[in-house]
Amino acid sequence: MKLLITAAILAIAAGTNLPAQTSDLTNLKAVAIMHGRCRSLVVAGKDASRACSSLVTNSMYRTGRGGFVFTAGDLAVVTFSGFDTGAQGDIAEIKLDHVIFSLIGTGTPRNTVPATGTCTYTNPYAGPSHITCTALTKSGRFAATFLSNGQEPEFKRF
Repeated sequence: MKLLITAAILAIAAGTNLPAQTSDLTNLKAVAIMHGRCRSLVVAGKDASRACSSLVTNSMYRTGRGGFVFTAGDLAVVTFSGFDTGAQGDIAEIKLDHVIFSLIGTGTPRNTVPATGTCTYTNPYAGPSHITCTALTKSGRFAATFLSNGQEPEFKRF
């Protein structure tokens, strides 16, 4: 589990390119890693579903920001980032204001683009969790859907 948490933090760091006051890793409150099935991943309008990883990381910050980190094999890391609005029953939503994406191994810098959209997700402690993220940016549409395996997430507080 320690290795997975470390990998998740590195993925979050790779996707962190917002101003320091909004995403500084010193403000990282917790991460939750869920295993399951990535049903779809769209990166800047391109379908990357076949390469989408079978785990997703949920990052939570002391500032109220939150996000979901998806990876597309060794191709890309995509972070849907915004402010968590809190749960209504077993469903919660993040109002997205940025998408951060990195192409792995290309030497190109991370891209942080303003976005509008949402991530909705269900309680991962109440059975399989459904995660759906959709964002519109100047770089195109980003979207992801994920269904966890129903196991409790691996959770680490900081």
